[in-house]
Amino acid sequence: MMHRVLVNRRGFLASGVSALVAQQPLAAAAADSACKAPPATSITDMRADVAVSLREALKRAKSGGPKRLTGLTRIDAVCRDDDNDILLCGVAERGQPDLYLDDLIVAIRSADKKYGKIEPGISLDPDRSQTPGLDQIAGRDAAAKQQYLRMCSQQPQMVRVDALPRHSRVTKVLVEADYRMKQVSQGTLQLPVDPPLPGTFTRRLNQSRQMLRAGTSTGDWSSRRRFWFEPGKFEYAHDYETAFLQSAQVILSDADADADAGAKSGNEDPIAREFACDWTARMEETIRAEPIWRDMYNIYRHFAIAHILKERNLYAYDLTRLIDAHEIDHVALPDSLPGLGRWETLEEAKGNRRLTLVSSVCGGVSLGLASRLTANRVSSESKSPSQMALLSRAIVLSRPEKSSVSWTVPPTALQAAAKWYVEREEQRLQAARESEEKERKEANDTKMGMALLGGFVVTGILAGWLMNRRRAPAAELAAAGSNGSSTPLSEIPEEAMTPAAFAGLRRNDLCPCNSGKRFKHCHGAHEAMSDPE
Repeated sequence: MMHRVLVNRRGFLASGVSALVAQQPLAAAAADSACKAPPATSITDMRADVAVSLREALKRAKSGGPKRLTGLTRIDAVCRDDDNDILLCGVAERGQPDLYLDDLIVAIRSADKKYGKIEPGISLDPDRSQTPGLDQIAGRDAAAKQQYLRMCSQQPQMVRVDALPRHSRVTKVLVEADYRMKQVSQGTLQLPVDPPLPGTFTRRLNQSRQMLRAGTSTGDWSSRRRFWFEPGKFEYAHDYETAFLQSAQVILSDADADADAGAKSGNEDPIAREFACDWTARMEETIRAEPIWRDMYNIYRHFAIAHILKERNLYAYDLTRLIDAHEIDHVALPDSLPGLGRWETLEEAKGNRRLTLVSSVCGGVSLGLASRLTANRVSSESKSPSQMALLSRAIVLSRPEKSSVSWTVPPTALQAAAKWYVEREEQRLQAARESEEKERKEANDTKMGMALLGGFVVTGILAGWLMNRRRAPAAELAAAGSNGSSTPLSEIPEEAMTPAAFAGLRRNDLCPCNSGKRFKHCHGAHEAMSDPE
């Protein structure tokens, strides 16, 4: 009897990049709970070997130059300089190719939702219209095997692209990596790692062979599983206008890793889960083994960097225009790839037992980093700059010219950056002292000016009062008449007009004529006017 696993399409990842499967319970024993991904490797040593100007790289590409991030093989950090340029920095690994500018630009545009609102990714899915034909193949002989393999090869893996430019290097790399992973799963391809990493079919084959020999086989086995790559732990630290990608983990999941984890339906495949867990645990080793895995890993890092740029709002308007105007190279992507199926028959001479194993596989690559990326703010416990701030300034200071596209960051650059911060702090303190002295001098000048102004005001008031007092007698005389007396002479008693009455009087004394006026304003004025010249 052949126990088939029927596969139905439904939502794959909350982002909708591909589809999960709903399947009837396996005849095999229930699987353990989902494997735990190994701890992500965190980079704590913030350093940089090479830096690249994004603005100048875009300008060079626009003028027909190479579309490479020259000298840079992995982006670890980004920072914004004093001219609002984005500086990309990281390591220069020996023997590794320079990164592609197009890959980063696609990631930046994707983070800005330029290709669609859903999460980006690719999927390789078989043509479901052919599935009933595969299930109806009867027999276990060579003819049935040939019929199955022929139909499986004619059942192409349809290439689906979500929220990405279809004909670009990014999608081509992701599709090739996904297809190669499925070949490893089917056992038709071996990863160049030691010890070997067997695929699901190979594991199932070994298990079935042991069960057949022990007489515990439950019968023929058939499965169509789904595997996909997705982001694990992505974490970065930031300090104002600088961000450093501390961890970037890619994991391999199987069809039930998320949808049915912890469910009591008994529909998990323990062998598929074991394969996904082993690959995830050895992901770093795999990345180093072949260029395709490294390309895929760097694309994940590009998308993380793109989300960091967006979250921190680092690039300015003029850089946005260059990004939008950049032309992505056309890289042809097929609509479908050959179907991946495998049929094996095991026979045990003792007891004349026979077991048939049939398997096909599908899945995809999810780049949904929007909800997977976490940020940590770096703050210094003292007034000294953080390590991230030192790295950012070291990159800026080591740049030969403003028009430089890429440059090396020497180890002594951090020392130069520390010295720059010390000198800047001294300049700041000196400027603060000068500003304080200037403010104090201005305050003293203001006080002196107010005092002088007050003196001028008082002096002006006093002078005005004296002038008014001086003008008052002339006005009174003019009002008294042309003779200059305020009292008509006819009204002054005769006895008061004798010279003896005025003897010994001073000008400011009261006039003896009882007019109530001072002598100088009364008879003294008359006497002055009557004196012959």
